[in-house]
Order: sequence, then C-alpha cells, then structure tokens
Amino acid sequence: MNSSAAMRSEALPPLNVLKLGSSGPVLVMLHGWGRSLEALRPLGELLATKYRIVLIDLPGFGDSPLPVAASNDGGGWSTADYCERIHAWLEEAGISRCILVGHSFGGRVSVRLSARYPKLVQALILIGSHGLKRERPFKQELRVAFIKGLVSLAKSIDGVFGSRLFKHYLAPHFGSTDYRAAGELRKTLVKTVSEDLSSEAQSIDIPTLLLWGEDDTATPLDLARSFHRLIRNSQLHIFPHKGHEPFEDAGAHLVANYIERFLSDQEACAD
Repeated sequence: MNSSAAMRSEALPPLNVLKLGSSGPVLVMLHGWGRSLEALRPLGELLATKYRIVLIDLPGFGDSPLPVAASNDGGGWSTADYCERIHAWLEEAGISRCILVGHSFGGRVSVRLSARYPKLVQALILIGSHGLKRERPFKQELRVAFIKGLVSLAKSIDGVFGSRLFKHYLAPHFGSTDYRAAGELRKTLVKTVSEDLSSEAQSIDIPTLLLWGEDDTATPLDLARSFHRLIRNSQLHIFPHKGHEPFEDAGAHLVANYIERFLSDQEACAD
C-alpha cells in the first residue's frame, strides 16, 4: 500500500461485494458513475460459467458507504484513491492476479489499477470508459472558459458576501445531470472528471479489449480511438446501434461473447 493509502488506512470505507462462479480466473467488474454492481450483474452472471466473478460497489455507490475521509486536499476522492481502495480489498481477499472489467467511471479506476499494478492485472477490458482529455471545437472551448470564469467570480462573491450565487444560480443552470445528482460525491466528481489518464494508458502493456457503443454520447467514439492508440496491446470493437451501456438487456449476451472470445484467445496465446 502506498503512502497516501497508508495515511487513510483507518478511514477506508467497507465495500459491498458480490461473488459469482466457482472456478476459473478471477474477473473483477467495476461499474460506472451513479450506478452500482447491479448494472453489471447480468453480464457477470453470464460470465460466471467460466470465471470467478467479483462485482464491487465503489465507495459512495450502491451499498458501499461514502468515503470516511476525503483526499489530503479535502477535495474529494480521485480515481487514484478509488484505485488504492480496490487494491487494498484485493490484497485482503488474497487475489494476486485478476482480469479487470471497467465501465465508464469504473474504467477510469481500472486504468489506474492496470498502470500502477501491472503484475496484478493480467488483462483489461474497458467498456465506454472515460479518463482522457477530448479535443473540443473552438466555440465549445470558449464556452467552457466563459463558464469557468463565471464560476470563479461567483465563488469569490459568495466568499466575500456570504451569498449563494454559485449554488442557487450557476450550478442549476450550467451543471451536468451527474453534477446536480452527485450530492456528497460532488467534489469527487469535479476532481475525477478533470483527470487525464493518458500517461497511465500509455504505460499499459497487457492485453486490452475496448468495447464501445456506436451511439455512445457519454463517452464518444473519439475516446475509444484515443485509448486504442495509447494502449499498445489493445483491440477495439464497436457495437452498431448501441449506446453507453452496450451490455444492457440482450446486449449482455453480445458483450459476454466478445469478452469470452477475447480471453480465450489470450489463454491460447499463453499456451
């Protein structure tokens, strides 16, 4: 455990975990922002015939409580904090080798884990993952800069006069749906959405499968192609007419099939 995790060792929140399957390699599944392990459970149940599935509610989601203490700067947890919590649990559970499946926010955490602990992760599967900076049109960059300026000004005014311009005007008008719904995890959301994991992705040298929905608007295809370019040992598959959660409903069978085929190919190469 690194120094930042050690400093919070007594404050690590417990994790709600669901295990499926009784044999095969361990496959750890991490859900997206605002979701819980239940979102990936149907996919996990399909994969449990060949793998030992570990579904985890990330801290603050599902039945896992909020982090007891924030990061050292008091600004909420980063994906590095989430990474260390998952790593600590894996050590406690005696899991020294696993396959990671991360969807969206869980993909951010999975990228961190794969980069920091390459001996732990034997293969990585990212589904509609975020974590990279996107190129925005000039007009959009101007709009973002303008909003950031308004936010900074509003917070300064609130600090001086005790007003609530930011909370009552700017946040409801300009905040994303995730931001408005984040509640006590709002600082964590602000911290994690601004992270750029390009260097971490570039350092990953394990077999990686990238699965994306063609119609994903939350993590568009340019992110998939960027991950594919950065992770040298990666494969990209795009599902036509699928969105941000291609594993929903009947899509679970489709995604499970691609995951099983990918992992079978890795086992064949190892032999």
